[in-house]
Amino acid sequence: MIDIENIDKKFFEVVASSEWKDLQEKFNNCNDIYVIGHGGNLAIADHTAIDISRLSHGRKNAICPGSGVVATSLINDTSFEQWLVNWLKIRTETRSKEDMAKSLVYGISSSGNSPDVLRALQWASDNGMQAALVTGKSSGSQIKNLTEVVLNVNYYHTAEVLTLLLQYQLTHGAGNNCPSIKSSSTSGQDPEASVQLNRSLFSLEESNTIALDFDGVIHKSSLGYHDGTVYDDPVEGVQDALKRLSSRYSIVIFSTKARPDRGLVNGKTGTELIWEWLKKHELDVYITKVSSEKPRATRYIDDRAIEFIDWPSIVKRLGV
Repeated sequence: MIDIENIDKKFFEVVASSEWKDLQEKFNNCNDIYVIGHGGNLAIADHTAIDISRLSHGRKNAICPGSGVVATSLINDTSFEQWLVNWLKIRTETRSKEDMAKSLVYGISSSGNSPDVLRALQWASDNGMQAALVTGKSSGSQIKNLTEVVLNVNYYHTAEVLTLLLQYQLTHGAGNNCPSIKSSSTSGQDPEASVQLNRSLFSLEESNTIALDFDGVIHKSSLGYHDGTVYDDPVEGVQDALKRLSSRYSIVIFSTKARPDRGLVNGKTGTELIWEWLKKHELDVYITKVSSEKPRATRYIDDRAIEFIDWPSIVKRLGV
């Protein structure tokens, strides 16, 4: 079977990263999105640009040099390394300084060594545009103010599929819905219908999700933080409980270990350490996601939580 490199876990790790949060902020704040790539990634870029505009109902103007006529003409007029720079020059010739500041050049690369994409990102940075790169491997670029989201994958197919999934996350993170196959036929292009659909999807997600703290609820954590590793045994009865819960709910682990600003421990992020421990104890099959943020859920289970009834009882319980 083809190796897809635990693509679902890679997805959650990327979205939890500080680089992704920076990209999401740039995306949300920009009006014009220029999506670029070459080869298979140009197809991903073209699809991405179409869906960004379509799912935002035109609130974002996303474009891509996806035409073979455009690409081959520009390559013939200049060079492969320079064609995307020339396309950006043409597309932004009448843009004001303010327009450029509200524009994002969104590059896609599998190797991180795509000279045409990197030159375009450098030009964008030099001309007051926002710049971002989603790449399978680090580019090692020194482009000023470039947000680089590294997927850390080994295969082109994983990089391309994961990049396509992530563009829908950008749309979701901007407050627009990614409709289901069934619902897309009924929502049409009515923005208000999309808002209502988005709310219903959020409600459905909440009702189908249980959120669990990790330390003290799944992992014993008898020594507290200790050395930052996930060192202890599972809490007694947790496997049976997770098995039963997962038959009805999606289970999301939320943990401060997964915070993107937490330092690496033995060269690994907290999210990676949690997934490794879950797999070691054969618990990973029950978990949908590991997050540093509080997810939408119908119930939250945390060993340090205090159930809220009213403020007097809370104050009394805390002894203040």
